[in-house]
Order: sequence, then structure tokens, then C-alpha cells
Amino acid sequence: MRIDVIMLIGGLPEADLKKRLEILRSYASPGTEINLVMTRNPPPSVDSLAEMELAAPGILERVVKSEREGADAVLIWGGHDPSLLSARSLVDIPVLGPGSASMHVAAFLADYFSLIVQLPEVEQLAWRQIRDYRLEEKCVGVYSVDIPVLELGKPESYDAVKETVIESIEDGADAVCFGCMALNNHVDRLTEELRESHPGATIVHPGRTSIRLAEMLVELGLTQSRFTYPSPPKPVKL
Repeated sequence: MRIDVIMLIGGLPEADLKKRLEILRSYASPGTEINLVMTRNPPPSVDSLAEMELAAPGILERVVKSEREGADAVLIWGGHDPSLLSARSLVDIPVLGPGSASMHVAAFLADYFSLIVQLPEVEQLAWRQIRDYRLEEKCVGVYSVDIPVLELGKPESYDAVKETVIESIEDGADAVCFGCMALNNHVDRLTEELRESHPGATIVHPGRTSIRLAEMLVELGLTQSRFTYPSPPKPVKL
């Protein structure tokens, strides 16, 4: 089984990309091939709807290319699931986003979940995403750590992330989701520490959850419905 993970942003050193690929591969089951693939003209970060739309042409082009090259599933590596709906209409293989995967798993496992994001400026974008998935009644709130995405995954950001997660749990979240993939760096430590301070809370790891869900769909022979995601009526020039 081959899963292509589409990297949205550019400008990262080769060593950082290699490290990210190693981490992604650690999330997968034995025997699953994980490829980290890039898009053309990627923005340096995705902290706004404008940057999501800037990234869209490259994402859609890459999804189609991954299917042609033999990928069994594609994961768009962005917490706000950029171009997910459009991409699903272009290919027959499963296309997933970590935001959708995490929130639907959280809604399956708990009555209420929270969504942790990087900046206040993306809170409305996150709420739009939640409304699109018809999960408003399950979400107690969107909580911003107020740290830019390129700084969010660093060790020195951990305390602010933990404080924000605890705030959301104390507001009534039974499960916690993450709307920025930089937060993957903190999930294991959060899970361990919250097991002691807030036992019972479910922390959904976006990386592992989305990759394992992609594996499951491939193994079951399932993909997006053509009734929900109809193919374009004419060829799309990418």
C-alpha cells in the first residue's frame, strides 16, 4: 500500500523534510509505503484562507499526479484540509485531510470536542470547516494558542499549547483535536501528562489518525462517493 502525503509549504531545508518523512513513516503500519510529495509554488506557511487558495492549484495538480503514479490514497497535510473537497472530485483513490479525519474520529468517540489552532486569525476559518462537516453541535469551541505555525511545533511552545488544551477541556471538551499539523510535535507529551492531570480526556493525534484511517479505507476498498463528489463535467486543466 502506498500513501502520498502532500506537503503544502515550501522553503524547508532538506534535513527538515527528511525528518518529517521519518516521523510520517513512524505513524504508519508495517508494510505501508509513505511518500512525502511537494507541490509547485507552495506558500511558506498556511495561516489564512488566502494562503490556502494560493496553495490550491499545486495541491490539485499533485493529487492527480499521485493517482497516476500509483498511490493508493492521498493525505493533504494541512489541518484546515485545503482543497479537500475539490481534490476528491478529481480522483478515484481516497483523499483525506487531517482535520476532517481527527474531528470525525473525535465525534465518534466523545460527545464534545475542541479544536486547537495556531492563531486567532484562523478561528473563523476553523469554524467554517466545522460547519462544512456538520459538527457544530459537537464542538465546544475553537481555541487559539496565538503562535504562528512555523513556531508552534518548537519545544518552547509546549506550555502555551498545554494551557490552551486544558482550557478547552475545562470548558467541556471530552476530546481534543488539532487544527495545525505543527501540533503533532506535542501530542504524545500532552497525552501522557493529561492522563495524570485530566484523566478521561481523549487526545486525537492528527498524524497517526489520518494515516491509519487512510490505510483502513484502502484495505476496505472504500473511497469517496461519486454522488457526493461528482467528477467535473469536462476535463480540468491543471
